[in-house]
Amino acid sequence: MKVHEYLKTVEEQIRCKSIWEDIRTELLGHIEEDTEYFRRKGMSREEAVERAVEEMGDPVETGIELDKVHRTRLDVKLLLFFIGIDLLTVVLAIAYFKGEMPDDVSRYMLWRGTGLFFLLMFSFGGYRKEYFSKPYQLWLLFFIISAVFMMISVFGGAAVEDSGFHLTDTAYQTMLFSNVAGFGGLAFYYRKGGYGEVRRLLAIAGVVCLLSMISRQYFFTFMVVLAHVIILTIAVRRGWFRIKRREFLIKLWSLPGLLALLGVPMVYRAIRDHRIAQSVRKYLDMDDTPGMLLRLFGSAGILGIFVMILLIIGVFLWMLYDIRKLTNQYCNIICTGVLTAFSMMVLYSLLAMMGFGDISQVFFPFFSVNRFSNGGALYLYYILLGTFLHMHRHDKVLPKAELPTKRAA
Repeated sequence: MKVHEYLKTVEEQIRCKSIWEDIRTELLGHIEEDTEYFRRKGMSREEAVERAVEEMGDPVETGIELDKVHRTRLDVKLLLFFIGIDLLTVVLAIAYFKGEMPDDVSRYMLWRGTGLFFLLMFSFGGYRKEYFSKPYQLWLLFFIISAVFMMISVFGGAAVEDSGFHLTDTAYQTMLFSNVAGFGGLAFYYRKGGYGEVRRLLAIAGVVCLLSMISRQYFFTFMVVLAHVIILTIAVRRGWFRIKRREFLIKLWSLPGLLALLGVPMVYRAIRDHRIAQSVRKYLDMDDTPGMLLRLFGSAGILGIFVMILLIIGVFLWMLYDIRKLTNQYCNIICTGVLTAFSMMVLYSLLAMMGFGDISQVFFPFFSVNRFSNGGALYLYYILLGTFLHMHRHDKVLPKAELPTKRAA
């Protein structure tokens, strides 16, 4: 059997056509390796190729086995869990406003509904091939949208706000956090490089961190810096770069360490002046999930807030548990970036709620229902979730640069 006939027969057994090219590359690598082996045994080129194809086994059986291994599967349980949280927040809002919802909340419901479309589109989308061949595209997508949101926030915020589609403040900051997922893709793209590639990554992260300073929120900038440092640390610890890891990591963490020390006096003054409790009470007066729970259920609302906190922690732990099972390095680092982005959103929201940021920018990714959580910020939440679920589907499909040889396997 000819090589192309063998490969075609194998491909016909695999239902997911998007991985045919990767499978072909993998099998060709095995055939070429065996061909060289048989040529060293004294066979001619044609004889060696024919023998190598025979050694690969029956193409139908091979294709069936590869179909089992490489079949893409969506994590339906996780998808249904996220949709369930959506329904829970919608029911809570309807109960709180007793069916007579303000225009802001009505629009919020509309954004939630259309946001689910983005979640499903990114979960089931067929863009894996492009992302695997050019990982920087994901970061570029988020960065361009961040820049657009920043320009709208600075020069045209009022006009956009009047339309009810909130692109400013929370949305702009959420977009910058979302760059962390794309930054993980960039780290994968520059892996196997040396100090030059690492400096390039630092420069890219620096641009995003400089953009965060426009908000004039100290702790927001700190969170953006910390998120990028975490992703780069993970990449370095995995040995992706030819550098002195310990020396580099010490220097890398010196910046967030210094920023944390500079923030200590601000926290101390807030505690001394009792501003934290005042700010929390002010936030609880807003029509966001914790405030709704308190006004709907009274003292039992405290228990509801506690359950909400446990749910957020549970979602993060579930995502972390799933990430640890992802064997594909590209899928793993992208999903890690999504989890890091969500974590930084929550941490910054907690700080803002305590008075260390703009209280109107509090946005808990899974539960916020205030008017600032609609529009752009909410859509980004769904896009990040969809990206996370999409990467799960293709965990078994290895990028070309990571394809194992037969001997390595």
